[in-house]
Amino acid sequence: MILGIGTDLLSLDRMRRVVEDPGVDSPFLRSTFTAREREEACRRPDPVLYLASRFAGKEAVFKALGLAGDHVRLDEIEILNDAIGRPAVTLHGEMKRHAGEATVDLSLSSETEYCLAFAVLSSAESTQGG
Repeated sequence: MILGIGTDLLSLDRMRRVVEDPGVDSPFLRSTFTAREREEACRRPDPVLYLASRFAGKEAVFKALGLAGDHVRLDEIEILNDAIGRPAVTLHGEMKRHAGEATVDLSLSSETEYCLAFAVLSSAESTQGG
């Protein structure tokens, strides 16, 4: 059963202005991205594009959870790729407690100027059967 949906659209230029060097350990990067996300970004040809898509994803996830932005620690939402390259969401701390047993599916997309994210929060219970 779907419990919530969230979406976010982010200007890539906006993220490029905020993140001048993804390899620098800035307060913004530390409070927004997990260490694993920052490490993965530095391995990418365009680290800022990677971070921008994750930022949009985090915004979509907390919207799907039904939370206001001022009550969210973005570093408690971790978005890494699974074995076949799909974005996989792992919640930590308060985000995990808020979601309970629910799962989050996430789709990320980018174009020349924008990153788009769409998140679906679903109950962990099986919807199969009678």
